Amino acid sequence: MKTTRTLPGVVLTLAAILAITGCTTTLDWDSAGSSATGDPTPDATQSSPAPDPTDTPEPTGDPTVVDAWDLEVGDCINIPSGDEFADVEKVPCDALHDAEVYLNYDSALASYDEDAIYDEAETACADGFRLYVAYDPYTSKYFFNYFTPLSESWANGDRAVTCIAYELDASGQNVVPRVGTIKGAGE
Repeated sequence: MKTTRTLPGVVLTLAAILAITGCTTTLDWDSAGSSATGDPTPDATQSSPAPDPTDTPEPTGDPTVVDAWDLEVGDCINIPSGDEFADVEKVPCDALHDAEVYLNYDSALASYDEDAIYDEAETACADGFRLYVAYDPYTSKYFFNYFTPLSESWANGDRAVTCIAYELDASGQNVVPRVGTIKGAGE
């Protein structure tokens, strides 16, 4: 039986101070999407500049659909649409991608409690971010989130939590596709 994973709508931003003081910031994963190009929809009033023939095209890679439980540290992915999913698009890190897996761990909780899982993941993923990215997660230009078990998969023994890092645009609402790893980025 295939079960799904969840991606909480909680996102840590450079404005993490808001979260500490009781306000929350969320990312609408449906509007963030997982565009393969990252190109915004052109405004009808804007004209597109002519392409520069000296520009090197962005590397592309064909995504491979994998089970969310099969992701490993260092894998680059496109963020799934929706909050519940079982499969994820894995992409070569030298191609445009939305995010990178930087930590996998099994929850130490004795029973399923969604809020407790999120609290545990928040702490573990922040600590893992510091080690993997080599920068404080609350002041980094990168953000983090996590995939956690649902109650149904927890009942079947799923305890896996996967932490991912990504970059957002200036609005804080759209993932910025990137090329390359963030491991040791120090920013």
